[in-house]
Amino acid sequence: MIRYKMFEKEITEGNHVSYHFCVDKFGNNFHPKSKHSIVEKSLSYIDIDLSKYECNITTSNTTSFGDYFHISYLKRRPDQFLSEEVLKYFNISTKFPVLYFTRKLPFEDNYKCGFYLNVYKTFKSKFFKDTIKTLKHFSGLYHDVFFAGDFDINGNFIDKSINIEIFPLQTKDNFYKIKNILLNNFDVVESKLNLYDNKFSNYTEDNFFFHIKIKLSDQKPIVKFYRTYPHNPYITYYDYKR
Repeated sequence: MIRYKMFEKEITEGNHVSYHFCVDKFGNNFHPKSKHSIVEKSLSYIDIDLSKYECNITTSNTTSFGDYFHISYLKRRPDQFLSEEVLKYFNISTKFPVLYFTRKLPFEDNYKCGFYLNVYKTFKSKFFKDTIKTLKHFSGLYHDVFFAGDFDINGNFIDKSINIEIFPLQTKDNFYKIKNILLNNFDVVESKLNLYDNKFSNYTEDNFFFHIKIKLSDQKPIVKFYRTYPHNPYITYYDYKR
């Protein structure tokens, strides 16, 4: 069963768009002739219990090349992350608490993991100071923030970029505060961001969940806007803040 969908759109100058699908478990969630079904079949070998995690699929499109799957623990309890058993099963060789991982299909040596700030600090990344500066723009406006980066086959952090994933407090007023911050501090395309105004005209937090991702690298920051729908699936999670 498909639990929810997530729409990802770049709001800086690029044209990246992706659709993510969260399912109860991999297998028989899509029409047999769909590309999503083909991706699921490539995961049919999985025989480890993933019931307490969230399983996601992202397929390639004209703006985003490659098929991916993601395992996450967004409904985590305190001090609980992806288990060592799960990480080992999918050849994730990191040595820190992992919130989620992303792997391309078919497998490549490198992969992406999500983690908290205290972990990121240990990497001594050249982007760490800029990351802190970026977060200060949104002080008091989010209930959670975590980070994601790329790792090699041995679990070493690849210091070419960092994703800052900001999960705002879910109110209409907060959306407009964040919108103004993005317009005043990042090279976002105003017409792209304005398209979301209608979504918030009668917004309540159970309608959908929104968050942003800011990618720092040696190039200009890339900003993406995410909308999780057709409802907000995170309201029942233990650490959800109203």
